[in-house]
Amino acid sequence: MFVFFSVSISLRVVGISVPSLKQRGESVTLTCDYDLEGGKLYSVKWYRDNEEFYRYMPRLRPPQHAHKLDGVKVDLEKSSARRVHLRELTLKSRGIYRCEVSEEAPSFHSAQAETFMEIYYFPRENPRIVGHERPYFPHEPLDVNCSSAKAFPPPELQWHINGQKVTETSWLTNFEAKTASQGLMVSTLGLRAPAKPLMKIRCIATIGNHRREKTVSIVTNSADRRKASNFNLTLVIIICIFKVINLEMIS
Repeated sequence: MFVFFSVSISLRVVGISVPSLKQRGESVTLTCDYDLEGGKLYSVKWYRDNEEFYRYMPRLRPPQHAHKLDGVKVDLEKSSARRVHLRELTLKSRGIYRCEVSEEAPSFHSAQAETFMEIYYFPRENPRIVGHERPYFPHEPLDVNCSSAKAFPPPELQWHINGQKVTETSWLTNFEAKTASQGLMVSTLGLRAPAKPLMKIRCIATIGNHRREKTVSIVTNSADRRKASNFNLTLVIIICIFKVINLEMIS
């Protein structure tokens, strides 16, 4: 004899609200919106990278409980069955956040949703440009590098020449981001565009909507200046030879 049970799964998570990008040191409120559709709530649990850090169980007193997890500081006073508030975010706070909702007995049905939150640090310092100090001859390839200040994640770098973004890939040299102190990163991008007169180059570092930039001028030597330099050098050599001859004649 077989007995069949008809089970109606009514619980569903309507939506999870987790910012995709937050700055180190900030606070954040994560929300989990669910619909029990007549069922009773058993628990709401929050995880970061599959490690539980907060649960809400209405049958318990108090109903809230926070677990210790590196990079996650729960403010219980600002947390509830539908939200959890985190204080003083660090770079270790980044990860996949999951909300899991369960119904009361006898079904104990559960539903969940998850999304990734990135933590960034963007400094006040502008990028640093090196290699622009020396003069260049027209059409000579630049040998210029731009490095971001220490940040996380590695900032995206762009070069602009006289207000125009450089898209010619053969002019750009990509370097692997380097690890700095406190888990921060430094990005570097080289520029090998041909030099030309009245040339201003700008390096822009961005993370999300944040940006820092640095602009410098490139000094170019014209062909006339090169000829003048060669003429002056020849003149100096002739004068030196003339003085040597005079000294030999006197002696």
